[in-house]
Amino acid sequence: MARTPDSKDIDPREIKILSDILALVLDEQPGHAATALERIRQMARRDVVTGGALKNLFITRIGTVSPQNVIAREKGLRDRVRDLERRLSQSESDTRTAQSRLGRCQMDMGLLQVEVATFRLQKPWRYAALAFATGAGLLVGIAGTQFYHSLTTTRAVIDRATYLR
Repeated sequence: MARTPDSKDIDPREIKILSDILALVLDEQPGHAATALERIRQMARRDVVTGGALKNLFITRIGTVSPQNVIAREKGLRDRVRDLERRLSQSESDTRTAQSRLGRCQMDMGLLQVEVATFRLQKPWRYAALAFATGAGLLVGIAGTQFYHSLTTTRAVIDRATYLR
């Protein structure tokens, strides 16, 4: 005895398979169409479904949609579009903010690179200046000591060679 399938009993995966098979039936290649028709017959025999019941299933699933469902679906789609537009504008704003931050970071990086280059150029001069200052300090110290000794009174020179005899 044939039964009419209830739309609640049908697995959505089976409906997708059935729609794929029906698409193959309409295909222009005869081998694919024959194979697809045979597959539909096997599924119908397995589930004990007649052609009329299958037709009714397609009519109830596809053909009749109530106006309330259409209005509710349109409202849901409008809400989704509004949400997506809001998210898009937020993403664009975030992108502009990120681009401005990137520009500031690149500018800061350029300034830091200039400072590092300036510091590296000054480094050898610092060593030269330090060496020059140290040498000048030694010379001034020696000259100052000699100048001090030239201003002070000198005592008689002691012949130290007498100690070595």
